[in-house]
Amino acid sequence: MTNIKTPHIHKDQNAWIDLTLSKAALMIASIVILSAFYQLSTDFNDLQAQDQLDAEAFGLKNAIDDIGSSSLNSIRKNATYTFNDKNIARAIVTGEYVRLEKNRNGIVFYSVKPLTFKTIPLKEEDLRNILATNFNGNDGNEDHTIDVKAATVLEILSIKGREELILNTGKRVHIEKTPIYLKNNTEVNKIELVLVYQ
Repeated sequence: MTNIKTPHIHKDQNAWIDLTLSKAALMIASIVILSAFYQLSTDFNDLQAQDQLDAEAFGLKNAIDDIGSSSLNSIRKNATYTFNDKNIARAIVTGEYVRLEKNRNGIVFYSVKPLTFKTIPLKEEDLRNILATNFNGNDGNEDHTIDVKAATVLEILSIKGREELILNTGKRVHIEKTPIYLKNNTEVNKIELVLVYQ
């Protein structure tokens, strides 16, 4: 039997340095790859949270626009909307848009959807009281038409429409369509409004 001589690695100092450097390089590369995967998963989760918020805002907008597009003579003049996502930080409706906000890991996500129809964030009773106060007791229903130019009524409605209604996402949102009757000499016209309230 012959003895085979093998070089001993512990005697060759250059080999130890090469081994240490290559292992360190592998560890650094592993850290970079793992952090990239972590960042991708975080970005994906953020994208998913934004998509969920957009879907919720779109659902509320569609519910409001569905009532706005219905005829006052139709059976369906009102509806309710219930939020599916219970993690929404704020839900706001104005006469122009729906805005939802959500906090996730210190990041605030927003989703804003414009409304198609004239929308006022009020109950019908409150709307009628505002109109009666401004127009000598005439609240704009069929029996008490408002005898002014439409522009005057629209100006008051636009001021009310700019106000924000902060919704409680744990409660139902009520949506209904109502007319305001205006009298111009002998002609009676109507303005159709969508009311949103809780």
